Amino acid sequence: MAGNTDDISLPESLDPKAIDAAIAERSWLLRFPPQLEAMFERDTGPQRCHELIVRAYIGIIVYNLFAIADLWAAPHLFMTAFWVRVVFFTPVSLALTASLYLSPPAFLRESIMCLGGGALAIGTIIYLMAASGGSPQPSLHESMILVVLFLTVVQRVRFWYLLPVCLACLLAHSLALAEFYAYPVGPQVATNMVFGAGVIFSLVASYTMERDLRLHYLLSLRDRALNSELDRMSRRDMLTGLGNRRALEETLADCEPSIGQPDDFSVVLIDIDHFKMFNDTAGHQAGDLCLKRVAGIVQAELRGQADLVFRFGGEEFIVVLPKTTLSKAIEIAERMRCAIEAAAIPHPAPAAAPVVTASFGIAGTRLGHRLGAVEIIANADSALYAAKRSGRNQVWPRPASLDTIATMDRALRKA
Repeated sequence: MAGNTDDISLPESLDPKAIDAAIAERSWLLRFPPQLEAMFERDTGPQRCHELIVRAYIGIIVYNLFAIADLWAAPHLFMTAFWVRVVFFTPVSLALTASLYLSPPAFLRESIMCLGGGALAIGTIIYLMAASGGSPQPSLHESMILVVLFLTVVQRVRFWYLLPVCLACLLAHSLALAEFYAYPVGPQVATNMVFGAGVIFSLVASYTMERDLRLHYLLSLRDRALNSELDRMSRRDMLTGLGNRRALEETLADCEPSIGQPDDFSVVLIDIDHFKMFNDTAGHQAGDLCLKRVAGIVQAELRGQADLVFRFGGEEFIVVLPKTTLSKAIEIAERMRCAIEAAAIPHPAPAAAPVVTASFGIAGTRLGHRLGAVEIIANADSALYAAKRSGRNQVWPRPASLDTIATMDRALRKA
């Protein structure tokens, strides 16, 4: 009944500890905390509606087939039973079933099943018992237990909705026997006890099935949370916390169709200057701390969620800037360069600058220029080497040429 929830994403606000707490608690009330309950309904509701519709059609067909039993067991009631089943029960039940196509909320969904599969069916049975003229028809009151079983086993109506319906069925069964059939007290008690036992067993089964369903959902939810965390970790560089090469490749693949379209696209390659000297002089642990510091500085200079930074390998980082012109990317890179230099991370190597610096290579594409992501990165790599050849600790193309680049951008857009 839960349906397939493997492809449904988990909200970021969901605390995995809440799932573990719900599993440990196993509330006898068959109710999750509000956030989990909302997720449960979101994930299982549409599939449950589909299953209820299919099973409702089966129930309606079987109910009408009992007209054959009416013909043999109570011929004098056949026409009355036929019209009750076909003219009244079937259209109303079909109308209620059709409302499930709208995927109503849980309260309406379960209430519709209690009304259509329970109240209507029991009501028609009692009507036929009253129309039998005091002539006992055991097949009628005995068929009430089939209604309870249909709601419990076939439709699996949620326990707290099923409970009042089953109790109402038990009361209706007892009153109908006493009112319409002149059974002696002993047979009435025995018949009601059998019916009552069936109701109790059905309620126990309903409670157990829903409890197991909810537990299964929580376990699958925990598995999804663990898989989601593992998937997230597989896309993260463990040292810096940035996206790794796998995440970069997936991001570029997503961006590829839009590159060269109406929006600009730029990338920034960053290389920490003389990092090998840093490692050789201060050791790899100090080098790792330096990498994390620089990664944090670069990340702090991003403009928002659209801008993404990844560890490109070793001491290199790459910043992906969708919808960003080359001139704007140069501005962002210059801001990052200044922030790294201003952090004044001491460089231990005598041959290097006193503080850690970085070189930047920028490349991008403009409207109408159809370049692939690989070509853009290759151009950024060439720009990075140009920055290194020109003395390091600089952005290439240089910010001094921003006005020229902006003028070229406008000319290309007008062309």
